[in-house]
Amino acid sequence: MILGILKLVHILFGLIGIGAGTVVLLGMFTGELLDKWSAIFLKCALAVSVTGLLFPLHHFLPTHWAAMLEIYVSGVAILAWRRFRLAGIWAPAFALSMIFTLCLNILVAIAHVFDYLPVFEMLAPTQPKLLFLITESMVMLLFAGLGIFTVKRYRNRPTSSTDRPQVNE
Repeated sequence: MILGILKLVHILFGLIGIGAGTVVLLGMFTGELLDKWSAIFLKCALAVSVTGLLFPLHHFLPTHWAAMLEIYVSGVAILAWRRFRLAGIWAPAFALSMIFTLCLNILVAIAHVFDYLPVFEMLAPTQPKLLFLITESMVMLLFAGLGIFTVKRYRNRPTSSTDRPQVNE
């Protein structure tokens, strides 16, 4: 029962995190930092990583490596954003960290989908791992392109809701 609850919490945080990360990514395309969405995304990403590491280990899986890496990469994003206020090199470091964290979340979600949904074995009955590898490779290429695009647009310190001057009406 405890494992079922942990799995449900893990999945919910993952879905919320991927949704919030997508909103943050769209904001970064325009050069805007969406503070509240960024905070939700980072909190959910960390919660997904930590809950993922709480599952019983029979052997160390690639998803465990991804969870540990995601904790460190999220830490870079938090430092760049909160400690260094996205000054100088920290703006692109933040953008890359956020994109990499979202990519890791999506890659782990894809791995879980392929593990738990037998429909993917029916799609590729002879080589289910090949379909998985193709899917993961396409996602990584997509996020590599998104990373390059976003960092180019996000070089200068982005605007955030806390940086905008308040207008008294």
